[in-house]
Amino acid sequence: MKLLLRRGFQRTVVQDRLTCVNAVMFRRLWRGTNETVLAYSEAEALAYRVRQDDVDPADPFVVDPDVTLWQCGGAFVDVAGQLLDLPPAPGHSTLI
Repeated sequence: MKLLLRRGFQRTVVQDRLTCVNAVMFRRLWRGTNETVLAYSEAEALAYRVRQDDVDPADPFVVDPDVTLWQCGGAFVDVAGQLLDLPPAPGHSTLI
């Protein structure tokens, strides 16, 4: 979690109203994309990347698969590491 915070992610606690599950959300805007990690526990997390304009901040649990640039589920450490290892989205400079 500390690595995500050092890399510019903001941490908040959110609740999925549909399933009544609490999660810790890490989100950042990076090079034109919105990157989100939803941690339900150490063993269960979801990470995804969408274009900045394709995210609904009011409901981070719902991600349209047609606009998702990347998505992964699994253990928190694994999905967070994979997200951090991604190159910039196509069309975005690595120098920003």
